[in-house]
Order: sequence, then structure tokens, then C-alpha cells
Amino acid sequence: MTIHTQALETIDSIINQIFSVIDMMEEISPGDNNWLASYKKNCSRIPDHIRSGLIKIAVVGVIKSGKSTFINSLAGKELVKRGAGVVTSITTRIRKGKKNKAVLVLKSWDDINNVIKKTLDMFPDDKQGSCGINTFDLRRKKDRVYLARVYDKLVKDFPVTTSGIRPEILLIGNALEGYETCKDIVGADQANILFSSKSFEKHKSFTSDPALAFYVKDVCLDVFGKAIDPNIEIADCQGADSIDPAQLSQVIKYIESANLIVYCISSRIGLRQSDIYFLKIIKRMGLIENILFVNNCDLTEHENLADLMHIESKIFKELTFLTPNPRLYSFSALYKFFYMVGSGLSKKNAKRLKLWQEDGKMIKYCNDNCNTFHQMLDTLLEKNHYDLLLSNHLERIRIMADVMDKKADIFYDFLCADLDGEKKAKGQLKEISANASRLKSIVDNSIEGAVSGLIKEIQLNLKKAFARDSINISKQVRKFIRQTSIDVAPYRSQIKETGFKQILYLMFQDFKRKIDLFALEQIVPELKKLIEIQENKIAVYFQSLLNSYQIDFLQLSTHMGRETKLFSEQLIKKDPGSVNVVDIQVIKKILGLKLPETIFTARYTTKMRANALTGLGLQSIIQLVSSLVDKHIRFSFTPGFDRAALKIKKESLASIQYQINLYHDRLNTLYFTPLIQAVTRDFKEKIHQRFALYESLNDEMEILFSLKQSEKVIQQEKICSIKNKINAITNGLDSVLSISNP
Repeated sequence: MTIHTQALETIDSIINQIFSVIDMMEEISPGDNNWLASYKKNCSRIPDHIRSGLIKIAVVGVIKSGKSTFINSLAGKELVKRGAGVVTSITTRIRKGKKNKAVLVLKSWDDINNVIKKTLDMFPDDKQGSCGINTFDLRRKKDRVYLARVYDKLVKDFPVTTSGIRPEILLIGNALEGYETCKDIVGADQANILFSSKSFEKHKSFTSDPALAFYVKDVCLDVFGKAIDPNIEIADCQGADSIDPAQLSQVIKYIESANLIVYCISSRIGLRQSDIYFLKIIKRMGLIENILFVNNCDLTEHENLADLMHIESKIFKELTFLTPNPRLYSFSALYKFFYMVGSGLSKKNAKRLKLWQEDGKMIKYCNDNCNTFHQMLDTLLEKNHYDLLLSNHLERIRIMADVMDKKADIFYDFLCADLDGEKKAKGQLKEISANASRLKSIVDNSIEGAVSGLIKEIQLNLKKAFARDSINISKQVRKFIRQTSIDVAPYRSQIKETGFKQILYLMFQDFKRKIDLFALEQIVPELKKLIEIQENKIAVYFQSLLNSYQIDFLQLSTHMGRETKLFSEQLIKKDPGSVNVVDIQVIKKILGLKLPETIFTARYTTKMRANALTGLGLQSIIQLVSSLVDKHIRFSFTPGFDRAALKIKKESLASIQYQINLYHDRLNTLYFTPLIQAVTRDFKEKIHQRFALYESLNDEMEILFSLKQSEKVIQQEKICSIKNKINAITNGLDSVLSISNP
């Protein structure tokens, strides 16, 4: 967007002016200028920090809601494959680049084998002795042969559940099908493959084919042209109605990092139950207000505009149950895409476009909605761009400019002073320097103590949430496990053909999937709220610290002279550029800090299997003996499976409690501790920038006092020039503010 470019160009100009002012300040005060060197270092980093930041847009929705088509319509070219069936097999990130380039990050063999091992948890041992599940390696032919037998067995006996094909069947099938293509490009460590220029289109074979996507960890497309803004990343996410928790988790993980969500709904079907289900997860995560809804119109399906508007009204009413004022826009992404491609369309698609254009009212309505949608999108992106990428840096520059402006005032006043004034000024300088040094020491010491207290407070809050269940994380999981059935009923008729161990495997996989989905639906949103509350506490804490330092400084300065009071007032001045003392989101972005991966799932152990099989066998023997002794008692395997289920639940409870404790520890040590340390460094840097006004003030004044009158006049002229440049810098900052918030 031109506004982004204009703002960046203005900031570049401001940085150059800051460098010029610093150089002139060093000429006036050739003594110890560490504070000016620090300013120059901080300023030099700002442009790169701004350019490295990206606004993330997640395009989500259930299968066949037109997500890929919507992204292609934004770009005006077919970046991601679209078509019938499940096409998007992995989240695909799209950015602006100098040329068309696709970078695919492949999983390592350890990653691949671990995923397959988990899928084989509790599957019966291979009687032919060709594979040990714990040592499984897809690269070995005998292990692939074994996996193919597992696949055939599952497909034959349990091909479909009420929700569709079982995820473990799909996963195993994809691993086998994609092996030959990927075996030579996957390595012991994660590796990248690159498709650029003429080979760029080849990335679609990986992103649209589940068999190849299985081997891919991440996909990022760099796209040449003006359609994609350089400050934006767009993600084409998999269908949010997947019954595989691993795929759903991948979508949710990206949404958590996104600044904006575009949610696509098919006008042919409207809101489905799976839409409501997924949107409830988004709402519990506190992200529902970040959504723009697109009623993606299938123009062939609607007889007239009235029919389309009826569907739109129905969708809007249903969305109001989730959010009071949903931002819903009805237009056809496919029509827009065809229109942008124009003469490049196939004959068939050109005919479709011409047919749609015959309904002028429908097209006008869709075009108006499309334009309104893009205006809203631009507005939100501009706001996010300023809030996330500019505000913290503009504040830094304003503080630096303020300090140098005031120091220039001090220099000028002393250069104009007579002999009596110089003598009086030297006495004041001594007092100012001593008090400033004392206060700086107090601030440094109090920050250390305050931060120590903050860390303890955050640790206590986390302990309450995890160990003492203030938000019932452990309690919710335990309750769910106890109440969730491990049901043998769907498999009872196949016990003779399939065998006990296969049934036990399927029971465990179904139970595991229920826990995974429960964690995504209930626990992950709770954790997100908990984390946001702690982050807000950190921001509020440092704001209160700043306020307390301001009060102390005022009290310190009430008995001092005019010059010192002037310095104090500037230090506590609450201008628009210094309201936001710390910006957690910006600091996390600069630090590259991410939350630990959230996985609360049933983990298979040999003990679990041994206990389950023992319980199954013992109970079955008791039932068999009882039926032989008493003809009225019918033999049933169900009690044996029920006992095995209890054993699985007991082991799962212990396993998941361990995972919760581990996540608690990682959240504390790997996330909040480094976050607080980074915020502390940022805060101290800003405070020290204020104290730069006083650094080496005595030495600088001695140099000024020793100048001849003619030299003082020259320095006065330089200071006037500095003041003019600083005024230009301030005007430039105001200009960026007006550009970014039109």
C-alpha cells in the first residue's frame, strides 16, 4: 500500500536527520558522548525492525468454502491450487518477493517416523517379526511392508467412521503413497527445497496433494508483483472441519499468531455446524472481533439477487449469536478472479464469466460488497501497521529528539550567561548532576527489585492456574477423561474377524482423538486467556513503575532552580509519543518469542498396553469360566474391554498430568521469564534515554565555559541549527502519525 511506503520513506528521512543532529551535538560537546552513540545505534536498527515486521492475515473456513479462490482473487493469479475436493493440504504462507519463489521446509526422518509411531500406538505387534513399532523407520523396506499390511487391515475392517475416513488411515496411506517421491529429498535434519521462476508452479503438487504434504512442515511463497503488499503475509489454511486434531491444531496455531482473520463461508450451503463449532473455538480464544466474514457467492447457484440476499440475511442472523455486529460481505471471489485474469481465461471459464455478467443487479451488488470489504480490510491493516510496527519506534525517536532538544536549550542558556551566571550555573550543575546520578541509581536498583517481584507474581499466577486449578486446567482434563467413554460397541461385530488387539488399538486411537479435540476446543482457549492476562499485568506493572519514577523526580526538583525544573517537567511530560511505556507484542516480535507448543494428549506406553491387555484377558477368562459353570450366563467380551478401558484411562490421566506440569514449567521458564527480561531491558533503555540529558553535563559545561566569546557565537549558531532540525524531526513524526492514521 502506498501509505505504508510513504510512512517508511518519511521515517528513513527522519532517521537521517537524527544522525545529522547527533553529529552536530558531538561537535558542540566533544567529551564523553556514550549516550549519543547509544542513540545512533538504536536509530540505525529501527528501519530494519519496521521492515521485518509483517501483518498476518489468516484465510480460514471449512472445506470447499472458497479460501484458495479468495486468495487467488487478491493476487490476480492462481497462486494456490483450487478445485473440487480437499485441495489445500498444508497451511501456505504468501508474501511479496522480488521474484516468484516457493520455499518448502521438509520434515526430518525423525519427525516423520515419530508421527507414524504415534499413529501405531497400541496396534498389535507384527506376528511376522518384521517390525518393532518403537524402532519403526519408514526408510526400511520391511517397515513399509508392515505399514502397508496395517493400512490394508484398517481399510478392510474399519474403513469409515460416522465422521468420515479415520485420520490414522489417511495418515498411513499418505505416508506410503508419498514415499517414493519424497524419499530422496527428505533428510536426517529439516531441509529446504526451492521452486523459483519457471519451476515455481511445482509447489502446487506438494501443497495440494496430501501424500506429498505429509512430508512438508512449512510452505512460504514469495510472489512478484504489486498485488501483494510488502508488509503483509497471507495464509491459505486447511479446512477447519478436519476430523484430524493435528490438522486443526496447525490452523489454530497460525490463527493465534495472525493479526486479522478472513473467514470464508460458501453461499451454496451457508453456515454449517462445523463452521459454528470452529467459530466457537475462535471466540473462546478471544479473536472473534478480528474477523471479516466473506459470504463467498456461487453465482451459478442463485436464481437472482433476492435469493442471494436471503442467504446473506440468514448467515448474518446466525453469526450474531457469536458476535453482536459481524462484518459480513457477500461477493464472488471466483468472479473477481476471472475478471482480473481477463483474456487469460480458458474458453469454458470465459463463457461462465459472460453468463454471470448478464445479471447486472447481482454483479453490481457483489462488486459493491467487494469494494466495501477491501476498504475495511485496508483500514484494519493500516491500523495494525501503525499499532504493531510503528508506534514503539516513533516513541523512541520522539524521546531522543526531546532529550537532545532540551540539552540544546541548556547549552544555549549557558553560552549566553555572563560571568556571574557562569558561577551560579556551576553550583547548580553540581547539584543537578549529583541528584540525577542519585535518582538514576535509585531507578536502576528499584527496577531490579520490582522485576524480581513481578516474576514471582507471574509464577504464582501460573501456579494457581495449573497446580491449584484457579482456571481448572487439570481439573477439566481429569473430568473429561473420566467421563469420556471408550466404547467397544462400534467394533463388537468384528471381534472374531479382527481380534482383541486390533479392537484395543482402535479404541485407544478414538479415545486419544477425543482428548486432542477437547484440548483444542477447551484448554487452548483457556491458556490463551491466562497468557494474555499475564502479559497485560506486565504492561500495567511497568506503566506503574514509570508513574512512580515521575512522582519521585517531581519531589526531587521542587526545591531546585528554573533550569532543573525545566528538565524535570520534560522528563514527566505525557505527550502522545510516550503513553505506551512498553509494547509487549512488538517486543515479542523483535525477540522472536513464541509460546511453547500446546499438546495435551493420551500417550501410549508399554505399561498402558500391558495393563490393558492384562485387564482384558483376566476379565474375559472370568467371564468364560462363569459361562461354562452357569449356562444362564452368556459369555461377553464387553466386560473385558471395559476393564481394559479403565486401565487406559488411568494411564492417560497420569500421562496428561505430566504434560500439563511440563507445559507449566516451559511457559514459565521459556516464555514469561525471557519476556519479562526483554521488557525490562526495553524499559530501562527508555528511562536511560531520559537520563541522557544529565550524562557528562559537568564536563560539557566546562568545555563551553572555556570557549572564547567568538567561539561561543559559533556554537550558538550551531545550536540554533540543531533546534531547527529537531523541529523538522518532530514535524516529521507528526506527519508519519497522520499518514498511518488517516
